[in-house]
Amino acid sequence: MEKIYTALGLMSGTSLDGIDASIVRSDGEKFINIEENQYYKYNDSFRERLRKFIKGCYDKEYIDKHNKVYNDLQKQLTLDHVEISKKIISNYGSKIDLVGFHGQTIIHRPEKGYSIQMGDAQLLSKILKQNVIYQFRQKDIDHKGQGAPLASIYHYNLSKKLNLSEPIIFLNIGGISNLTYINKNEIKSQDTGPGNVLMDEYIQKVKNQKFDKDGFIASTGKINKLIINESTKNDFYNMNEKHSFDKKDFNYSFIRGLNFEDTVATLTYYTAKIISDFLNEYNDTKKIVLCGGGRKNKTLIKHMKNLTSKEIVNINDFGVDGDYIESQAFAYLGIRSFLKKKISFPQTTKVSQSITGGELVKNY
Repeated sequence: MEKIYTALGLMSGTSLDGIDASIVRSDGEKFINIEENQYYKYNDSFRERLRKFIKGCYDKEYIDKHNKVYNDLQKQLTLDHVEISKKIISNYGSKIDLVGFHGQTIIHRPEKGYSIQMGDAQLLSKILKQNVIYQFRQKDIDHKGQGAPLASIYHYNLSKKLNLSEPIIFLNIGGISNLTYINKNEIKSQDTGPGNVLMDEYIQKVKNQKFDKDGFIASTGKINKLIINESTKNDFYNMNEKHSFDKKDFNYSFIRGLNFEDTVATLTYYTAKIISDFLNEYNDTKKIVLCGGGRKNKTLIKHMKNLTSKEIVNINDFGVDGDYIESQAFAYLGIRSFLKKKISFPQTTKVSQSITGGELVKNY
C-alpha cells in the first residue's frame, strides 16, 4: 500500500465570504479520508476592500499599478489563512504533512496566459512551519490549458470512494458553476457559466445583503420570460465555446426595468437555465450530485429540477459536507502535486497533455 499523507486544504472562493479549510488523509489515489472541516469568515471591512480590488482588476497591469494595496490585502488574507490553519490543525491534534493553498483568485485570464491567486505561500510556510503547495493553475495554462476546473480528479476518486452509480455528474455551484462527468475510467469537466455570481452581486449592490438565503427573494418575484428567451440561447452558445471563466465575464446589465424581487427571480431562473442546458448535453447521465453554496438555494434547485429530467441530489445525502468539497480537493491536489502525480488532463482543462502542477514552498 502506498504511503498515506495528511494534508490541509485551504480555499477562498469567488463569493469572497471567507476560507474553507479541510484536513484530508490520502495516498493521492483512491484512498480518501475526510478528517476535519472548518470555516473562517472574513470581516466585513476586509471583504469589501478585497471585493473592490477584484472588481477593478481587469489585467496584470492593474496589480502592478496598485502594488501597495495588493500587498496589504495579500498580507491580511494570508494571516487569515494562518489563523484558520492553526485552529483546524490544533483541533485535529495530529501532525500534517503539507498544506494545499489555493489563495484568492484575483483575475483568471488563461487566454492571456495567466491566472493570479492572491496569497503569500512563503509567509504561510514560515509561520505554520509546514510544506506549502500553491500555484496550482499556472503550469496547466503554460501547457495550453485553461487552468480550470481543477477539482475534477478529486470528484472522480471521491465518486469511487462513495461507490456512486455511473455515469454521474458532480455539479459545483459556487460563484461560477462547473461540472465533472464521470463514467468508469472517463472523466470530463468544464465551467458552465454563472453560479451564484449574478444573484449575489445584484443583491449586494441593491440591498447590501451577501446573498439570497434559501432563494427566498427569488421565490417572491416574477420571472420575466421575455428577457430569459432573448438572453439564454446566445449566452449558452457563447459559454459552451469557452471552457473556464472569471467572475468578471458576467454581469446583470441584460436585465432592466424590473423591480428588485423580479430581477432576483429572473437572474435565478437565468442561472438555472444555463446550468440545465449544460446538464442536458450529457444524454447518458441520469443523476447529478450537487456541491457548493448554490445547492442551498431552494428556488435555483427547484428550477433546475423542472428544466432537466435528471435526478438531482445533494452530496450531503452521502455523508459528505458539500460546503467543503473545494477545500478537500486542494488538500488532495496538494498530495498529488507533492507526489508529482498528474492533476490536470486534456479532457478536464484542455491542457495539451496530462500534467502535474503546483509549486512546493518550504520556508522554515
